[in-house]
Amino acid sequence: MNEDVIEQELEGEIKTKDQLELFYSQGYRNSRVAYLRLILMVFVCFWNFGSPEPTGILSAISGFAIPCFYILSGYFILPADKGKRIEKTKRKIKRSFLCFAFMLVLYILINVIVCVINNLKISVSPRILFNFLVLDLWPYYIGSNIWFIEAMICAYIVIFVAEKLNLMRYYKAVLIITLIFMLLSGEFAGIIHFNILGYPYIPGNWLTRALPYILLGKFLREKEELILKTAAWKYIAIWIVGAGMAIAELYLLGRSGYLVYEGHMLGYGIMAVAACGLVLSKPVGRETPTTAFITHFDPVLSGVIYMLMDPLFYIIGLFLGGDYIGFIYYFGGLTALAVSIMIACMIKNFKPLKAFYS
Repeated sequence: MNEDVIEQELEGEIKTKDQLELFYSQGYRNSRVAYLRLILMVFVCFWNFGSPEPTGILSAISGFAIPCFYILSGYFILPADKGKRIEKTKRKIKRSFLCFAFMLVLYILINVIVCVINNLKISVSPRILFNFLVLDLWPYYIGSNIWFIEAMICAYIVIFVAEKLNLMRYYKAVLIITLIFMLLSGEFAGIIHFNILGYPYIPGNWLTRALPYILLGKFLREKEELILKTAAWKYIAIWIVGAGMAIAELYLLGRSGYLVYEGHMLGYGIMAVAACGLVLSKPVGRETPTTAFITHFDPVLSGVIYMLMDPLFYIIGLFLGGDYIGFIYYFGGLTALAVSIMIACMIKNFKPLKAFYS
């Protein structure tokens, strides 16, 4: 199909699955997804470091951001064509592993330096290794966000093996089972008195977060026409309902004494689906210099922000010390986010970085 026909097909609003697949297959990008990723980084900041908003509601509902990232990843990495899925999955594993290796070395160095300055010891034990290798739990103070990419790598390795064994036709069953396990080992762990190997709950990892939401992204890819036909106001309404559910879940579980883990609520999943649906339903928009910049450098921006925000927060706290504890508590996360964004913008034209993310 020549370019003139492609432009004619994509002219105006995309309304069919074939038009959407053509849009993505020809290398076009959904600028709204790039904007969403940057907005989600703000919510990740609130989730990890808190928000200066006094009620705590904004921090409480920010847990939907991580599921959003996984859903978007599954949506774009796992299309209908098996050959494309395998190729994209291999590329995702390779790039994610390189990023993980860089972060691992960086975070170890930062923790060693901090421990030397403060006369602390870094311990290693079988339990610590099990937590890190199996449960994706970072054992040290700085760099706990590394679990996200470690969980993603493990999930995509499972998916790659399933593809090779022709087992992906059962992915919906796996999706349902892992979603149920996620709720039983997390949100409802206190209610059912969950206890495996002495763990009262299972934190977010490849099995309880990355795999189910990546597979959910694949499911949404198969429902493209439904996503395109759904009005924007419906997604907004669903997001608000999900936020209300998350707040209600936290409140009721807390009041009843069954709240043992706040890392995930059913409401977060509903919010994530609604947010992703909202941006995926309108892939074509008016091109502006800002849109072009954000779309083109989105992987670099979000990647660098993700890698730097957590250590920057603790470095800021280390240098400012106890005299500025109020500022660190309320604005430390936002300051770390702002600094990491500035660094990302300054190195956006660094050729090895652009080649890695392109």
